[in-house]
Amino acid sequence: MNNVKPYYMDQKGWGADEYYGLHRYLHRVFLHYDRKKEEIESMDISKMSEETKVLIYCILEYYHLNDLFQMENLNMLKKCTPLKKPLVLGNHKIKGDNIYNHMNVIL
Repeated sequence: MNNVKPYYMDQKGWGADEYYGLHRYLHRVFLHYDRKKEEIESMDISKMSEETKVLIYCILEYYHLNDLFQMENLNMLKKCTPLKKPLVLGNHKIKGDNIYNHMNVIL
């Protein structure tokens, strides 16, 4: 059985559905920090793709979880820049100008 966390997976050939699934997973992890603290503290950002880093950055910014950027392992996410190529997660219609749009992520 493969116990690799989805944020460490090789994402070659991934489409919108796979990235949306990754986004939902990360969303649940960070919004349930109280229960997922150990997992978050053990994340190795250097082993993640740029897309994954941007998704985490967007989640933290969108939900005003900026205090988590102070964690030693998440600190480097403050340097995230918008993706060069749009990352399409689907057509879920988050309205208005938001961090996802700024980072070139299409929900």
